[in-house]
Amino acid sequence: MLRIADADGVRTLTLDRPERLNALTPALLADLIAALDDAALDPAVRCLLLAGAGRGFCAGHDLGGDGKPGADLRPDTVAAIMLRDSRALTLLRHMGKPTIAAVRGPAAGSGLLLAAACDLRVAADGAVFKLAFASAGRCGDPGGAYLLTRLLGAARARELFLLDERIDAARALAIGLVTRVVADDALDAEAAALAQRLAQGPTGAYAAIKRNLAAAETLAFEESIAAEAPGNARASLSHDGREAGLAFAERRPPVFRGW
Repeated sequence: MLRIADADGVRTLTLDRPERLNALTPALLADLIAALDDAALDPAVRCLLLAGAGRGFCAGHDLGGDGKPGADLRPDTVAAIMLRDSRALTLLRHMGKPTIAAVRGPAAGSGLLLAAACDLRVAADGAVFKLAFASAGRCGDPGGAYLLTRLLGAARARELFLLDERIDAARALAIGLVTRVVADDALDAEAAALAQRLAQGPTGAYAAIKRNLAAAETLAFEESIAAEAPGNARASLSHDGREAGLAFAERRPPVFRGW
C-alpha cells in the first residue's frame, strides 16, 4: 500500500494502489501519516519525496471502496476522523525538512491537497488536477481552503473550489499550483535530482526558513523581523553557516551537515 525507500538522505514515500490511481483508503492514509511522523523525527532524512505508483499521483479518497464512510456514522464522528486524517497535510507542510510532490497523471481531491501541502511540486506534462469536492457534494478536506488560498490567492482558490474544473499541467504552472513541469519520462529523474539537491543542502537552515515562512502568514512585518532575527543568528553561527563562509573563501563547494 505504501512503499518507503531511502537513498542519500532522501526518503521517498510512494502511494502504491495503481489499480485505483492510488486513491486513499483509511489504511493507506494511516500508513502515510505514520511514515510522515517517522520521517519528521528521523535525523537521517534530509528531504522527503512523495509520489504515486503507476499512471496517477492520487485520485483522492476511495469513495467507492474502502474509503467510503459508513452511513450510520454521526457528523461529529466523521469530523473527528477528518481532523485525524488532516495530520498528513500538517506534517508535509510543517516538518523541518523540505518536502516535494512528484505528480504524474491525476491529482484529485485529497490527492491534490497532499501535493499542495508540500514545499515544491514537480509535475509531468501529462498531469491533471481537479479538486472534485463540489462535484461530490462536499466542501473539501480540512486544511484545503487554507492551503490553496495561501498558495494561489483568494480569487484563484475560489475558482478551483467553485468551478471545479480540470486543470492541465501548463495551466497549473501558470497559476502557481506547481513549481515546474517536465516531460513525463523525465519526472522521476527530475524529482529525484531536486530532492537530492535539497538533501545535500543546509537542512537546518531549511527548517528555519519553513518556520519563518509559516509565521509570516500571520505576523505583522515588525513581528516577523523580531521572530526571524534569533533563528538567523543561530543559523549563521551553526556548522553549516560557518562552512558556507569557509567554502566561499576557499573556493570550494560547501559540505553541509544539516546543523
